[in-house]
Amino acid sequence: MKLLTLFFSLIICFICFPIFCKNDIGKEVSEKNREAAILRENNRKFLYDFFEQDSVKTEQYQTEIKDGLKMMVHISIKKQRLSVLDFSDTFRIVLQTKISSGRKEGWTPKGTFKILKKRISRPSKKYGGVMTYWNCLTPNEAIAIHGLQNDSYELYLGRPLSHGCIRIGKDVEKEFYNLVPIGTKVVIE
Repeated sequence: MKLLTLFFSLIICFICFPIFCKNDIGKEVSEKNREAAILRENNRKFLYDFFEQDSVKTEQYQTEIKDGLKMMVHISIKKQRLSVLDFSDTFRIVLQTKISSGRKEGWTPKGTFKILKKRISRPSKKYGGVMTYWNCLTPNEAIAIHGLQNDSYELYLGRPLSHGCIRIGKDVEKEFYNLVPIGTKVVIE
């Protein structure tokens, strides 16, 4: 009799257990879907706010992120600011700093670029001096993101003063160089 009771108890467990588990699994899946939806909305809001309520840019970058964009450097000539954006999971600004772009309108080209080459230091044949933590953006090596060996330029960060390159401060040049790999998208607006 005990054996028969145990046998029926096991059968009932095998029949009922998946039903109870299914409810728990359903709740778990539903919770994960809700969390994913909240994250997507927060990420969309981050982009919308970062691009100053420009819904066209927000949609454009959301599409690029879906297609695999993980990181981007955004340079605002108007604000004289460089931002490194990380798009893995929760979107965030991982580095933001003042810059000096081209002294005259058009000296720093606007558009979309990529980090093509990197060097810890590179002499400037045209202007003299040494560029430090150099991140090249153009094939002719005319435009780059870098610091300078002589730190007197730092007094002028936040104002257009370069010959076209994007100058960054000594306090962030090494961090930027190590953070942003070759191939990273750079948008200058």
